[in-house]
Amino acid sequence: MSTMSTMSTISTPIISTPISIQSTISTYQSFPAQNSIPPASFYTLLGITTWLNQNPTYKYYFTKYPTKFSGLSTMTSSLSSLGYDAKNVPLAPMIGPVTYTQMQQYKDQIQLFQRVYTFNSNAFINSLTSTPPIYYSFSSYQELMNYKSSVTLVNRLYPFNIMANGTTDAGRQLGWIVPFPL
Repeated sequence: MSTMSTMSTISTPIISTPISIQSTISTYQSFPAQNSIPPASFYTLLGITTWLNQNPTYKYYFTKYPTKFSGLSTMTSSLSSLGYDAKNVPLAPMIGPVTYTQMQQYKDQIQLFQRVYTFNSNAFINSLTSTPPIYYSFSSYQELMNYKSSVTLVNRLYPFNIMANGTTDAGRQLGWIVPFPL
């Protein structure tokens, strides 16, 4: 692997919070707290809806996105009088049934995403106390294209902008970030 990064050639939007070079690791909370960095193992084929069904108190951060999270809604007096509670709403998977071949392709994409994410996340965390990060270098153009496809899949399963900007009705922002270029 060369030390030059090809990450700058990726045109996928960067979803991150501006971070000064003086930041320290203590700035970030342990996942899944607000303003934390999800670990690579968070990103699986099950998607964020499965994670939210297992951790229902976090559903409140996603109520303002009913087109992505069917059944979730911001609290109104009418809903309140009906006993509506977002944490009790079961969420459907972000992708429906797929063929065996497609499932294998998705698994390969998730594995590639996790590998690059792990490398880049570690590079970022290490850069907070040392030198600037050196991000993952792709071994070939094909690997880069496969990674771009994996980012598209992962963003479908885990909407990065919503994870960063989702807020509760009380205005608390979730702030989960990907602290490096995707």
